[in-house]
Amino acid sequence: MAATLVLTLGVAAARPRTPPAGQSAAASAQGGQTAVPNPAQANVPPSQPRMGLNIVVLDPAHGGADLGARGTEGIRESEVVLEFTWRLKQALEAQGFQVLTTRDGNDNPSFDDRSARANAQRGAIFITLHIASTGLVGTVRTYVMPEFPGPNVTTGLIPWDRAQAPFVGLSHKLGDLVQQDLAKRFKGSPSTALVAPVRQLRTTAAPAIAVEISTVVVQERGELDRMVPGVADAIAHGVVAFRPSYILPIVSGAGGGAQP
Repeated sequence: MAATLVLTLGVAAARPRTPPAGQSAAASAQGGQTAVPNPAQANVPPSQPRMGLNIVVLDPAHGGADLGARGTEGIRESEVVLEFTWRLKQALEAQGFQVLTTRDGNDNPSFDDRSARANAQRGAIFITLHIASTGLVGTVRTYVMPEFPGPNVTTGLIPWDRAQAPFVGLSHKLGDLVQQDLAKRFKGSPSTALVAPVRQLRTTAAPAIAVEISTVVVQERGELDRMVPGVADAIAHGVVAFRPSYILPIVSGAGGGAQP
């Protein structure tokens, strides 16, 4: 996939309802689900005004009754990940990005609600943050979805559960840029993004990555707390480096969709 992607329409995916088996989001649009435009069918004149990346959606994993990974000293992933999210939000806002979060407290939005938060925006990327229960303490890994075939449709719309397919190439680019900076700051971290079928990324119609920090199994909470500034700055630096690669056309009258 080319480094620069151009979309004909803004992503306008609202909070979905599960369609009947075999039915795409496009087919169920009249029932309350908004379909996701397929950027592979873009046909935008070079002279059309364009906008770049301006919104970052941050997703602190788990929440509510879902505590995520649990480690020593009573450490809970769902709580610690909020600290990383808040610091990253500050670092991104300092670079001029508008930052939205899928949760700010101890609630647990569904996978689809989290994806919809990003899918309703124009010029957005999605970053989901996790704290692992495994891995070398003090390391960080970035994950992206593997390549998978997009839907064979002619309507220009793609099913909700394949929303990531047209964005996998850009997600890999974003993931590599973020991971390169993380590797410089956290010894033992891989130098490039890893590939894994992360559930949260599959339904996101935007460049999307998962960042996983190791680990909840530490002697004291302070070991994780000391990683917060470096993780935030590394991710923000990677997003800034990625910014020129993501360009969308400005379509007059095209709405961004309802936010969940």
